[in-house]
Amino acid sequence: MDLFSAFARQIEQTAVRQVLIAFSGGLDSTALLSLFQKLREKRAHFSSNLTLRAIHIHHGLSANADHWAAHCRNICEQLKIPLIIERVQVDGHNGIEAAAREARYRAIRRHIQPNEVLATAHHLNDQTETFFLALKRGSGLRGLASMRCSNELLGMPIFRPLLNFSREQLEGYVRTEKLTWIHDESNDDEHYDRNFLRHRILPELRERWRHFDASVARSAQHCFEQQQLIDELLQETFAQHCQMPTEFQLFDFARYSPAKQAALLRKWLAINGCEMPSKYRLEQLIQDVICAKEDANPAFRLNEKVLRRYQSCLYLTSDFLDLDGICLELNDSVLVLPDNLGKLDLTCTTEKFIFRWQRYSIELPPTNLPIFVRFGYHGKVKRHPKRPRETIKKIWQELGVPPWQRTRIPLIFYGDELQSALGFFRVFKPAKNEIDRTFSRSFGIMSQIYKTR
Repeated sequence: MDLFSAFARQIEQTAVRQVLIAFSGGLDSTALLSLFQKLREKRAHFSSNLTLRAIHIHHGLSANADHWAAHCRNICEQLKIPLIIERVQVDGHNGIEAAAREARYRAIRRHIQPNEVLATAHHLNDQTETFFLALKRGSGLRGLASMRCSNELLGMPIFRPLLNFSREQLEGYVRTEKLTWIHDESNDDEHYDRNFLRHRILPELRERWRHFDASVARSAQHCFEQQQLIDELLQETFAQHCQMPTEFQLFDFARYSPAKQAALLRKWLAINGCEMPSKYRLEQLIQDVICAKEDANPAFRLNEKVLRRYQSCLYLTSDFLDLDGICLELNDSVLVLPDNLGKLDLTCTTEKFIFRWQRYSIELPPTNLPIFVRFGYHGKVKRHPKRPRETIKKIWQELGVPPWQRTRIPLIFYGDELQSALGFFRVFKPAKNEIDRTFSRSFGIMSQIYKTR
């Protein structure tokens, strides 16, 4: 069966009909673009149902980047496929490859439509490289499972229809179709691990063992199936620990074997899209965070995320700015809060002021005083009429609010007086008649004392 027929048969067996094609202009993505266009042209039942778009990411890392973008535009015009060209900025502080990949997928996320899948041109040879890179990093089953034909990445559906085809097959196809493609000179730089494998190591292995790539793909499939089995066996236990995606309850966790502890944590990190830590880092997480003293509030940085523990629960959070001491005046009906906390809305009537933030709201009496929103408070607060004033730390503890969240909750002030921690508590303010009654009662008691004297 020729390449196109095999490709068409594969697509027919899926529900993929709206496709955003990742188009670099290289040989692999050119083959993918052409195959989809040919499918739309040659298969009548696809002509009306198959919607194609392409996206080219302009990284700006090569002097030839503008030429590549122009080439991609010309190819897409010839094939009558709409093309998006997106320029990105690449911060190579932590490595050019990783930074370019992150910038690329962030850009794609901005353009992909709800019912689209992102089609990439990864092929059989790429799968072998990915497997070896995972092996080099000391990855477990999840890493050695390599790439899947269909999965999700950063919340996007990814489709890799060429994963069972070799690069030699793709090259034969584009030459037969008389297609042109670009060559990225960075693919020749053996400083990068993938290129070193591609040009120095894998050719010798393929020369000795003709079907080496297919064997590696089978090994990756076995690893995937074993990981699936582990996930299935752990599911009931995992569901007990993970009620919320970003929270992991630690009850009975210490009773599990180290292998089970590690598997549960990896599963939790995986569903949150985190890069898998090494075995050493995972052991460090368990020792320094999970096994820390009960009264400690440890934190563990994992790339752009932070793992924190409060009481008997792990929390996966972003890296927060310190907002303690920040004070903002509310002069309008909407106030934009710092550090991605969203907006605070105010609705005013003659009878009440309604403050809304995220899923919370609070009703407060109207005021002519200036309204301030602060983050962080260190005084005492009276919440109940029959309870004395308490430190706000004690109140946060009673409400079960983790320490890192306490300075990220908007505090509503009328002038210098705290009114509410929005969504969590309201400061008790006695009514005027109650104040009058209290004063009269106190005055009566004092008068009686003086009479008895």
